[in-house]
Amino acid sequence: MSATKARGAGAKKREDAPKGPCLVVGYDRTESSRVAVSWAARQLPASGRLVLVYACRPLHAPPSPLASAQERRTFAGAAIDELLLEAEDALLDTNICVEISDEDPVSALTGFARRYNADAIVVGCEQHSRLHKAVGTVTSELLERSPVPVTAVPSLSEA
Repeated sequence: MSATKARGAGAKKREDAPKGPCLVVGYDRTESSRVAVSWAARQLPASGRLVLVYACRPLHAPPSPLASAQERRTFAGAAIDELLLEAEDALLDTNICVEISDEDPVSALTGFARRYNADAIVVGCEQHSRLHKAVGTVTSELLERSPVPVTAVPSLSEA
């Protein structure tokens, strides 16, 4: 596995990045996001790159006042490490860039899609209540604001 923390120590420069296809994937520790990460890794050829994005702030809410930005980043890093420890071979054989953002998921995913010139954004998709749908979900907001195609992967229990 070739993992790179893009904004941290040992980060690869953009010109060193693979020239193949690029998918930006949102990860938030939910089952549907795990399925989306696995699905995205299986779609990429060996020359591809997976940009794994963990957004520390929920959609339509400010960052948690109970945790500092550094604490949120530490938690996000641990969540990514947990994902990689439990990963299937397709993910472990993928060139991965990890991005942790203090922005909401939609802003983070669209921003990194632009920065990495991604071919698409991939997110997990779960059933939501009517209230949640009325306020807006990450998937529905991405469909409105994304500069690239969006793929919503259902969780295994909904597939």
